[in-house]
Amino acid sequence: MPLPDDAQLREDFAATSESVQDDAERLVAIENEKQGLDPADPRVDTLSIEAELLAGRIQRESRIERELANEIGSGETRGRKN
Repeated sequence: MPLPDDAQLREDFAATSESVQDDAERLVAIENEKQGLDPADPRVDTLSIEAELLAGRIQRESRIERELANEIGSGETRGRKN
């Protein structure tokens, strides 16, 4: 049976994963929107800034996701009997 801390870590991992997916979907939507615009359109700049911010957030969230996965894996290893 998972420990309460393990359950919280798994919940955090799932939430972070969902957030990465949502941000990635928004990033794709932005890039699709930019493709339909003239490069001189001022919205390209605005959308590019949003894309940059999302990409940075995805990177940070992915790092957190990896750290959570490592922590979950370490806890499972400690909890196993040899």
